[in-house]
Amino acid sequence: MNNSPKKGIKIVLAMHGSPPKDFPMDEMAFFYGIHLRLEHNPQSVDNETKKRALAIEEKMKNWPRTYENDPYFTSSIEIGKNVEEITGYETLVGFNEFCNPAVKDVLLKALETNPNTIFVTTPMITPGGEHSEIDIPETITAISKDYPNTKIIYAWPFDLVDVANFLSNQIRKHS
Repeated sequence: MNNSPKKGIKIVLAMHGSPPKDFPMDEMAFFYGIHLRLEHNPQSVDNETKKRALAIEEKMKNWPRTYENDPYFTSSIEIGKNVEEITGYETLVGFNEFCNPAVKDVLLKALETNPNTIFVTTPMITPGGEHSEIDIPETITAISKDYPNTKIIYAWPFDLVDVANFLSNQIRKHS
């Protein structure tokens, strides 16, 4: 459509995130075990264990990403480029977990140029997910308070008929 992004409007694409395939397995196993305990019973984890898990998480988030070790990450970036090309709006990609940049950091970066509007969306299309229903809206709400001159619109949830049409079209491509 347009090679230079339009001013005044930005898009933040909030992706899930995944660990890189070549991350050390012992550290990943430790992290996942503690991650689950922290989510369900945080009092059961001592401070030293929490510190180790946080250090592993930071290492994981900052691990170099390639298509070979994290096709989800590289495909997410490609989707963001395609959204930007199609809409003409600068599109930034952030992740809920396992890799950087975080959705919060990308949203703050989008706000640096004082846009009129930021649309936040996600390809998480099914209602009921913790990231799409809780984490992303909480991040938007927390940040919106400090930026009253920018309208931040969460373009979610998706109409379920639109989702069914999207899936049906994909099936038609393969039939």
